[in-house]
Amino acid sequence: MKKAKAFSGVVRDFWIDHLWVDSAVALGLVALHAALVTFYPVTDVFGNAQPADRRAVYSSAAIVVSLLGSFSGVAIGQLGSAKGARTTALKKQGGQILARNWQSIFRTAMLAALVALMALLIDPSVPSAGWGFVLVRWVFEFALLLAILKFVRLSSLFFEVINLTTQEAAEAEEKLAEAPRPNPNWGNRRAS
Repeated sequence: MKKAKAFSGVVRDFWIDHLWVDSAVALGLVALHAALVTFYPVTDVFGNAQPADRRAVYSSAAIVVSLLGSFSGVAIGQLGSAKGARTTALKKQGGQILARNWQSIFRTAMLAALVALMALLIDPSVPSAGWGFVLVRWVFEFALLLAILKFVRLSSLFFEVINLTTQEAAEAEEKLAEAPRPNPNWGNRRAS
């Protein structure tokens, strides 16, 4: 159990430190899906969908991945407002990596939303089998998978930031001085 946990920590650290892994995994999944479609055409989810259904997916994806970008701002704000020794150490040691990760998440969300909007504009409203229209669907699938992987990255980073701020808040509560006690005669001091 300890070896599996240590191995998963190494894999996670490698993944956090290397932003290109998301693109490689998304590209691999699209290639695997393309190979599957070659042998089993029924697995072409976007190709077999009605044009109106594809257009609904494009517009919905644009909205959802735009929200992903806003969540990255929340995570940045959470870390920026956190105080304490652990947070200071994290900002000093991992600030560059965190900045690159959040920038990557935000940019991917914006790019995926733009790809979804472009697919909405380019993909025709009537059934068509032109290679350009087919390419649009595959580019959209790649952008959508990449955005999903970036969301997983964001949730992983956000989980760590929340844990860090929670630990520091608990330690700060232990160090708090006792609150001052109000003087019951305070209101009467003007009367005298």
